[in-house]
Amino acid sequence: MRTTPSAEPVALPLEVCIRDNGPGIAPEILGNLFDPFVTTKTQGSGLGLALVAKLIGDHGGIIECESHPRRTMFRVLMPLRPLRAGAR
Repeated sequence: MRTTPSAEPVALPLEVCIRDNGPGIAPEILGNLFDPFVTTKTQGSGLGLALVAKLIGDHGGIIECESHPRRTMFRVLMPLRPLRAGAR
């Protein structure tokens, strides 16, 4: 699952991966994982990953998720922007 609808790869030079060895994400929820109000928790709002995807997208990046039992990986791909003169 990725946040952009394009099936073509996108060249973004900064990659951050987050891995988890838990039970994995159910296949029936994986396709909508980044949609608002999608949750499996009884007390969850389902806004966390939707907000993460929006913030990453607003900065020109994408987030992908691949999940299997004992191996779930979120991959964040971001563009690198040159620093402006005088910026740190």
